[in-house]
Amino acid sequence: MPAISVKAKKQIIKQIDLVVKKYLQKAINSSGANSGNPFVMAILKDFEPLLHRIHGLKTSLGNEMEIIAEIIAIETWGKENVIRKSRLDVALPQNVFQKIDSIMNGLSNVKFHPNYLKEKNEIFNACDNPSKKIEKHKYEFDLRLYDNSKKHYYFLEMKGPDPNTTEVPGAKRRLLSALAWGYYQHKTQKVDSIIGIYYNNKHPKPYKNPKVLNYFDPAGDMKVHEVFWNFLGKSSSTYSELLHIFENYGKKNKKKIWDGFSKLINVK
Repeated sequence: MPAISVKAKKQIIKQIDLVVKKYLQKAINSSGANSGNPFVMAILKDFEPLLHRIHGLKTSLGNEMEIIAEIIAIETWGKENVIRKSRLDVALPQNVFQKIDSIMNGLSNVKFHPNYLKEKNEIFNACDNPSKKIEKHKYEFDLRLYDNSKKHYYFLEMKGPDPNTTEVPGAKRRLLSALAWGYYQHKTQKVDSIIGIYYNNKHPKPYKNPKVLNYFDPAGDMKVHEVFWNFLGKSSSTYSELLHIFENYGKKNKKKIWDGFSKLINVK
């Protein structure tokens, strides 16, 4: 049985089509746009706007991947167990946030390497010995999942392979806070917080972005490329099926895509 149903495939294709149409329209409306790099423009004056728009399409598609992740998760985990872009008032004992600060300071100053199991135990211990004063922060999470059969809660952040320097520690802090909040609220150790790097730009070589690996543990709170998609779909074939959907879309819409983007190129 396929990991991605016909219904989900149609929903995914709709999301792909939305972002492609958006950038084809931009090609028509602003054909003179470029990256502003004078050296690239000197070599590829007529072609650079095309490269600029393709880069923009890559960036915009990244935003759509969150919706596609939600579509896949809903099928597998159940609609009632999937929440995307949820805002939470995370209220925890002050000493728990102090423990999170301590972990973050150690990682930021490279006093130690990320160790998810150790971080998790330290945070749970802080929750078990709460201070009287409560602290509250508002956080947004890309995805919240609940595995009904295993009674397990997950908090996820989705990023591309090269997030900016400030994004990574911010995501780590939110995920540690979510880990604490899930344990504190649900009174269970079956809670995990994970960063999902939705593709590896060095594939098939291992993912080795130091900005991410300085904060996240590959053996613990990080899932990359096919591991991430297969986790969402609870199937070893989810990633390959998803990639096949994109490949088929590209083949079927090759002329439409070329007709739109070719308007950017002055071949005279």
